[in-house]
Amino acid sequence: MEDHAEDNDIEIEGGGFGDDKEFGLMKEPLLLRNRQNNTSQIAIVGANVCPIESLDYDYYLAFGAFAGCNAVLAVAAAALCAYGAPAAAGSGIPEVKAYLNGVDAPSILAPSTLFVKIFGSIFGVAAGLVVGKEGPMVHTGACIAAFLGQGGSRKYHLTWRWLRHFKNDRDRRDLVTCGAAAGVAAAFRAPVGGVLFALEEAASWWRSALLWRTFFTTAVVAVVLRGFMDFCKSGKCGLFGEGGLIMFDVNSSVASYGTPDLLAIIFLGVLGGLLGSFYNYLVDKVLRTYSIINEKGPIFKVLLVLCISLLTSCFSYGLPWLSSCTPCPPHLMEECPTAGRSGNYKNFQCSSHQYNDLASLFFNTNDDAIKNLLSPGVSKQFHIPTLLVFFSAIFFLGIITYGIAVPSGLFIPVILAGAVNDSAVIVAVVTCRLSWCECGRKKKNSCKIGVAKS
Repeated sequence: MEDHAEDNDIEIEGGGFGDDKEFGLMKEPLLLRNRQNNTSQIAIVGANVCPIESLDYDYYLAFGAFAGCNAVLAVAAAALCAYGAPAAAGSGIPEVKAYLNGVDAPSILAPSTLFVKIFGSIFGVAAGLVVGKEGPMVHTGACIAAFLGQGGSRKYHLTWRWLRHFKNDRDRRDLVTCGAAAGVAAAFRAPVGGVLFALEEAASWWRSALLWRTFFTTAVVAVVLRGFMDFCKSGKCGLFGEGGLIMFDVNSSVASYGTPDLLAIIFLGVLGGLLGSFYNYLVDKVLRTYSIINEKGPIFKVLLVLCISLLTSCFSYGLPWLSSCTPCPPHLMEECPTAGRSGNYKNFQCSSHQYNDLASLFFNTNDDAIKNLLSPGVSKQFHIPTLLVFFSAIFFLGIITYGIAVPSGLFIPVILAGAVNDSAVIVAVVTCRLSWCECGRKKKNSCKIGVAKS
């Protein structure tokens, strides 16, 4: 018994090890800690990362806290859309394009829609749902522009006399176009991208004056964002200010492309087209099914969002257990493994100096996951089975999540699925190249040995 007690150092909560004979009635410890668990689940609320490190000793309790936080945030977003402003659900880009084409549906640019769009998008993204925030930001920019274009709101007693000059259809339409461009510029931090979006997608009637107006609007957005990024660079604003969505490393070395690279690019184009068309087909089928459910009432909208949130939490928490642990790369500049914050090289259930590559993708924001997949060392960090599992999960969750009663965009899930698909092909090409080089090296050495023997 003494040897067994020494082998299993059972720690009792609130004190040291159970060596006091006076407390003989306490046969079992309050908290049994048989093995170390470093899952370090995080709840990303807005821009703040809240680690749940106190629950590392209990897998089920940690999952309950993780899924519970996600469910509360998702239900809050769904309740705002279902009961507050139904027009705020979804992307918002079709509504903006419809207005710019002459269709003014009720409440699509109302102040209540703006309020629900902002906070519903925050709750939906923070809940860990596979949704983007780019579509809601376009809708938000259009709502703000329409609010200013109509001189404020008499209903909420927010009117300004100097805005009455813009209270006509032409100026209001131009302002909504500029607002949509500002939303894209703020989402991707790309001023020119916002102008091109307004030119190609949003505006049906384009005037030369809109070119410099939209560009000036997006330039102001870029300056304001840069100011906030500089202010928040020291970590004052949580995850905000960590760089752009898609950032490539630029160096002076000249990249050489061979025939295998060109073949891989052609294969990626064909595969992406096939998967994209299949994705659109399935999304259309899911939207038809969700429309039947949503017509039954607001409570069914909320229940549908709750089911999707719980399913997403099960995927995010359960699938990383299928992945094996990988030793941290030597001479790494960043922390490995990371714990208690959003970042790369998540420890999850692994021991020290190891990381779980699948957890590094799931327990991250979608933006950080995309940046990790597009980093130069992707072939050394992720394995092909991991990328295939993550791609299948994101592909499936992105299809069933789009169309629920939360403000949700489609750009980020599609970009994330494409990044995983490309990374899997990259890892496969790099692996084949290494195997070819190894085979060539072995053949060369065997020839040298044969010549030496002869």
